[in-house]
Amino acid sequence: MIIPINDSLRIRGVEHCWQLEKARTRDGECEWTPFKYFHSVGSAVGEACRREIRTHPANLAEAIEAVDQIAANYSRILDEALNEVESRPA
Repeated sequence: MIIPINDSLRIRGVEHCWQLEKARTRDGECEWTPFKYFHSVGSAVGEACRREIRTHPANLAEAIEAVDQIAANYSRILDEALNEVESRPA
């Protein structure tokens, strides 16, 4: 299962874990490289959210609004991923 976060970040489920992957260009082709590993999809989504909050360019006055928007976006991403998993036939 692949959960896209944005154009440069995604979460990918592999046999034994969930991994955060970042996009990079190699020889003119887009390639996804894993850089962090997690036991649960919730942990992976949480880390991606915290990473985006840490690197967001908002100043102090805009920070609370930016955090609210980022958290809402990741909550939606996690809900969609969980709904997709639940709707798959067993």
